[in-house]
Amino acid sequence: MGFWGGKESDISNEDSNQSSTTNETSLLKLKAEKTIADDLNISAEISWNENDFADLSFEGIVEDINASIQLEKQIYPDTYTQNEQQIYQTENNLKKKVEELAWKEEEKQIDFIEGYLNLIRTTEEVNLAEKRVQLATEELERVQQQIRLGEGGYQQEAEAKIALMESENQFFNLKQNLVQQQKEWYLELNLPEDIQVQFKEEPAYLDTLRSNMNQLTLEGEKQEALFKKALEKHYKIKIGYIDKEGILKEAEWTENEGKPQINIYGGYDLSDDYWYTMLDLSWNLTDGGAHKLKEEEAEATILQKEKELDQLIKTLQLEMNQIIDQDQYNQLNLQAKLAALEEEQYTKNIFEKQYQEKIISSTQWQNQLIALAEEELKVKEAQDILLVNRLRLAHFLGI
Repeated sequence: MGFWGGKESDISNEDSNQSSTTNETSLLKLKAEKTIADDLNISAEISWNENDFADLSFEGIVEDINASIQLEKQIYPDTYTQNEQQIYQTENNLKKKVEELAWKEEEKQIDFIEGYLNLIRTTEEVNLAEKRVQLATEELERVQQQIRLGEGGYQQEAEAKIALMESENQFFNLKQNLVQQQKEWYLELNLPEDIQVQFKEEPAYLDTLRSNMNQLTLEGEKQEALFKKALEKHYKIKIGYIDKEGILKEAEWTENEGKPQINIYGGYDLSDDYWYTMLDLSWNLTDGGAHKLKEEEAEATILQKEKELDQLIKTLQLEMNQIIDQDQYNQLNLQAKLAALEEEQYTKNIFEKQYQEKIISSTQWQNQLIALAEEELKVKEAQDILLVNRLRLAHFLGI
C-alpha cells in the first residue's frame, strides 16, 4: 500500500501505527497514523465507495479512490512530550544510581580493608592467647611437681589452676570471635567456605595506603573550604540536586499544562487536489481550579526539597566534624600506645637481665615477652584504626 511516497513500511508497522477498516453507510475506509517525532504526527486515509467494487476492476477502484495525508505538530507551549518526560526521569534515575554506586564502591573497599585488618589482629591475639595457655599449663605442672617434692603448697596450685582456666577461657573466646569474623567476612565477599584465606601478613598495597594516609594533614586547612569541596563531590548532594532539578522540570511541565495549546496542521487531499494548513487553539478555562492546585503542590514540593537539602548539608557538616575529631583522637591514642610500648620494652630489658642472672623463671620471662607482644599488637591496632578513619576522611573529602 505505498500510496504516499512509497513508504509502505510506515503504514504496516504494528508497533507504531494504528489501522482500521470500517463500513460506514456506503464508504470503505483505511486509515493509518504514525508518530514521526514526539511532537509530530502523520496520518493518511484512503476511502472507496462500496459500489466501486461491483465490477472488481483495478482501474475502476483506483480511479474512484479518495485519499488524503496530514501532518500535525504542536508549536506552543514548547514542552516535553510524555515520552520525553519518561526518558528525562529515567536518565535522572540512572545518574543518581551511578553516583550512589560509585560512592558505595569506595565505601566497600574501605570496609574490606577494615575487616581484613581486624582479622589479622584477631589472629595475632589468638596466637598470643594460645601461648598464654601453654605457659599457664607449664606453670601448673611446675607447681604440682614442687608439691610432689614437698616444696610447694596447695595455695600455689589453686592459683595456677585459676590462671590456666582464665587463659583457656580467653583463648576460647578469641577463637570463637575469630571464627565469627571470618564467616562474616566471607559472607560479605560472597566467598565459598572451601576457600582458605591466610590472614597473616599485610599486602603490599596496604603499606602504600599507610604511607599516603600518614602524609594526609589538615593543618592550616580551613574546615569551611574543606567542606565546600566535599559537598561538590558527595553523592548525596549530587543526588539531591538531581532530584531538585527534576522537581523544577516537573513544575515547568505542570505550568505548561495550564497554557493554551496551539497545533499546526498541514495536508493534501488527493480527490480534490488541494493543499491546506490551519492552526488549532485549545484552552481549558473551566477546570474547577484543579490546575492551580497542582501548581501549588509543585511549589510546595520545591520548597520541601530545598529544606531537605539544607538539612542534608548540616548533617554532612556534623559528619565531617566527627571524622576530623576522631582523627585527632586516634592520633592521641596512637601516641599513648607507643608510650606504653616503650615502657614495656624498658621492663622487658630489666626482665631479660634478671632471667640471664636466673633471678626469674623461664615462665616469667616468657610471660614478659608475651606482654611485650601484646603491647606491640595494641600499637598495630591503633595504627589500623587511624588508617581506616583517614581513608573514610579522604573519601568524604573527595581526595
